[in-house]
Amino acid sequence: MAAIELAPHHKQGLSLRNPVMTACGCFGYGVEYGQLVEVARLGAVVTSPVSLRPRRGAVQPRLVETAAGFVLTTGDQNPGVRRVIERYAGAWARLGVPVVAHLAPDEPAAAARTALALASTGAVAGLELDVPASGSPAEASAAVRAALESELPLLVRLPLARAAELAAACAEWGADALVVGAPPPGAARHPSGALVSGSLYGPAVHALALAALLEVRRRVEVPLIGCGGVHTPDDGRAFLDAGAAAIQLDSVLFADPSAAARLAGAGVFQVGTCIS
Repeated sequence: MAAIELAPHHKQGLSLRNPVMTACGCFGYGVEYGQLVEVARLGAVVTSPVSLRPRRGAVQPRLVETAAGFVLTTGDQNPGVRRVIERYAGAWARLGVPVVAHLAPDEPAAAARTALALASTGAVAGLELDVPASGSPAEASAAVRAALESELPLLVRLPLARAAELAAACAEWGADALVVGAPPPGAARHPSGALVSGSLYGPAVHALALAALLEVRRRVEVPLIGCGGVHTPDDGRAFLDAGAAAIQLDSVLFADPSAAARLAGAGVFQVGTCIS
């Protein structure tokens, strides 16, 4: 398969050897599974969130299993950009695949400092940024501009409920590619009796993400990345046939971290034609 270019208009570009990527928060910082997974077989690794300062994250319980997946909240727990760079930058440079660092939601000035610090390592191939489901267009624009301070290729992950609404604006603001999309909100009762509100993961999300991607594809011409509920080769091919250039794996990696490398190495994904 020819290289997949996720940032065709960027001076640096972001090329993948195959369309299989990990999703934010589902594969650590790309090195924790090194003894279990041949990471070099992937198209790219998207890291867990990185913020300027450390975050302790959400209180327990954080995860509740549901009939079709699970609800998870982390509070963007991470050790802060300085510690992330100290611990992982050297390993990223040796992974053999592009590393895309996911920026945790932050004030624009803090996000810009985080982006610049990550870019200075020379080990990060791109950045990924979430557009909050409840954020205003002005807030979303400010977040994108802050991430672009690094001059790295930028992926913007859209909320599924507003993906079609926000896609064109994010592309105009400078996003090189769009991820469709962030896991939708969900809530479930933990066995302890606590109600956990967070993000919903699982196979059922695939249908929502596929519908959103089809609508986004009609509105923009930037590369798209399908994300949500991919558990089988057919799930991945559905995104590619709908017009995605690549896919991200999320909930399947919690059950089987080796699924990413297995799917990437199977040669089963071929980019198809967009479904009208």
